[in-house]
Amino acid sequence: MKNTRIKVKEHSGLTGELIFGTGRHQVEYIDPFGVKSFRTEFEKIVYRDHNIIPIGGYQFVFSKMFNIAIDQESTLRVGHLNDEAPQMRIGVPRADYKSIYYNAETGINSPVPLSVNPGVNIPAMDYVFGFMIGDGGCREDNITPIAPNYKNRQLYHAVPFRMSNDGYPMAEDTYYGKSISESMLDGSNVISYYVKKFDEPKPHIVHAWVTDNDNSLDPVDDTVFSSTSSTPIESYTEINLSLSQYDARGYFSSADSSVRINEFALVHGWYNQEENDFECIQLTSHYCRPSIIFEEGDTIEAVYRIYAR
Repeated sequence: MKNTRIKVKEHSGLTGELIFGTGRHQVEYIDPFGVKSFRTEFEKIVYRDHNIIPIGGYQFVFSKMFNIAIDQESTLRVGHLNDEAPQMRIGVPRADYKSIYYNAETGINSPVPLSVNPGVNIPAMDYVFGFMIGDGGCREDNITPIAPNYKNRQLYHAVPFRMSNDGYPMAEDTYYGKSISESMLDGSNVISYYVKKFDEPKPHIVHAWVTDNDNSLDPVDDTVFSSTSSTPIESYTEINLSLSQYDARGYFSSADSSVRINEFALVHGWYNQEENDFECIQLTSHYCRPSIIFEEGDTIEAVYRIYAR
């Protein structure tokens, strides 16, 4: 058989956009089914750019689509941020995983008896639940971002949102991805929290006709299936996230440096009720930008959109 040179086709796929601004708010509208819905707008957009979906993010998407267990039936093993060297060791240690035992589905509110349906290889509750931040995504000039790498399994340098000894009030059910270390001051244990859950309202799916006006939304309803319009359609999941005036302060204070954030990443995982933390944590997106220098009392509001083109 002769050697054949194969031309690799260009593929479009999942991509993400992170939008930063001030005065974030929800604008209500009635969707095509008569249900009250909303879109997120800013009074002023100050920065926006695209991210990448790394190799682990695509592997997770494929696993969800085809009921394939994490890191199974694949040419490579991505591993978890929980315990994989040289990754981070955050969240629930692998020895305490419970998700591996959730291998069937059933219902608890069905009006009729349901048989247990076996064969679940990836639990339904393993999903994208929060995000991480870092300070390794930009050059020392704080202006030049470093491009994300498709092969990366973690941020260039992750920074914890909160530390148990930072002295600031901590909201409940918000910070996860715990890592325990020893204080250099008194030898006591310090808990660092590397993952923050999304803001309300919860992530939601949008299909809309493409427009040049960022503050205009023309939703696509089910009449699209018989439409002859050639106007492009964009589809995305919209996620609201933020950094409070207390986030990252403890870490940078302990390092005796000013707060600078230039990396963001979405992560998925499975919530372990007994450990009150997440297992199977993996990066699903990675975004780098010029550094945001935090002054006292500063906050960040952002909208993360994951597009399917």
